[in-house]
Amino acid sequence: MSVHDLVIDALVIAAVAGELLCCLGLVVVRDVFDRIHFAMASTTLPPFLIAAAVLVEEDWSQPGINALLIAAVLFLVNPMVAHATARAARARRFGQIEATEVEKRR
Repeated sequence: MSVHDLVIDALVIAAVAGELLCCLGLVVVRDVFDRIHFAMASTTLPPFLIAAAVLVEEDWSQPGINALLIAAVLFLVNPMVAHATARAARARRFGQIEATEVEKRR
């Protein structure tokens, strides 16, 4: 086994471990607003680790650039998805998106 293979294996193992930790967080946490953090964390670092593994294997060819582009799109779209999910959860729980009177007094 070469150093090249070890680097790829380490990157993939780190990405899978990160995804598993995010999935474990989704199972353990009860509140939807806390779950958003774990769901969104799964689209930050692990896709870049997978993209790095693809880049190490394929270099700057089409598969490597595609992997990097997909990771970047996930990272950039992540805040919009989190915001939309939080708004939908708040509307479902409280019947409105605006702050309640109790929250305004805090």
